Amino acid sequence: MSKNVAFETLDELLRTIELKKKYPSKRLEKIVTRNFILSLYTIWETYAKDEIYDTYFDYEYILHTEEFIKRYLKKSFGKSYLSREFMKDIKDTKVKKEILCQSNNLNWNEFAELIKIIGLDINTLTSLIDKSVDIKNIINLLKSSGLIPVHTNISTKLSESAIGYLQLVVDLRNTISHTYKMEIGEQLNSKQMTLLIHLFKCMINLIEKYIETEIFRKYIEDTNPSSVITVTDVLRSCNASKNQEAIIVINVIDQTIDPTTKQLVIKNAKNSGYCYITGIRIGNFNLKRIPLNKTCTIAVKSTIKIRNGYQYELCLGPHKSTSSPNIIYYV
Repeated sequence: MSKNVAFETLDELLRTIELKKKYPSKRLEKIVTRNFILSLYTIWETYAKDEIYDTYFDYEYILHTEEFIKRYLKKSFGKSYLSREFMKDIKDTKVKKEILCQSNNLNWNEFAELIKIIGLDINTLTSLIDKSVDIKNIINLLKSSGLIPVHTNISTKLSESAIGYLQLVVDLRNTISHTYKMEIGEQLNSKQMTLLIHLFKCMINLIEKYIETEIFRKYIEDTNPSSVITVTDVLRSCNASKNQEAIIVINVIDQTIDPTTKQLVIKNAKNSGYCYITGIRIGNFNLKRIPLNKTCTIAVKSTIKIRNGYQYELCLGPHKSTSSPNIIYYV
């Protein structure tokens, strides 16, 4: 389930809440609430597991390391039914979603374990949550509405509250799934359910940003990308704030480079990061693609400082792979 599909499904779920207002009935209210909890958890679990597996599959050339193999094999043989799944076809030992993304209840700790297996740092994500103004506003509204998150740790961090609301949804889902109790209708009202949907949307947005940032970080640190474009001059400098644009001069002679590419790695002798192309010009003419064998200027927003007097090189950024190796294959 992609982010777009997850958002579409959450919007559909949001519309079902209106049924309680349109057809006021205690029985209908309990049915809608029960459906809400089951659906919200299912959307979260489906999105999260798909995102983990797709990230690994798309970027296995970055994530398929010796440490990943150890973590994956340890999980494969940690439970008998996972071992049976692994051994179904010994000749086909490609990474299986059923093993990689196995979990019983996808609370935050379980999600963090999935993140850890593919080699990303969950602390980067919790830091993003702690800095999110949108999540802060939603959590304040949820608490003022009387819905309190499940706290496993005593902490004032925003991420702990967000994690606590995820745990609340997991717990309510288990109550319905295991006991089919109806009392949950008394725990959530329409406003609270609407706010929970917006909270999950914000969390998904941050997960998307987090994974993109982590992949770029690992790509730069672990693969040491080679230069494909030389920067011949810097016409305008910029800081690394992403709010300023640098203007640099390039001449692309490599015919294999995608002329429509927008995101590249930029590096000099001391530093490296990535930049996003916001404009391409030859003289007074704006272009939609990078010209071949012609000097042009490009405007870029960069994660590193770009200064006059320094030599910079541009490299291709992370790309999605087209194959997934057997787990025992390692280079």
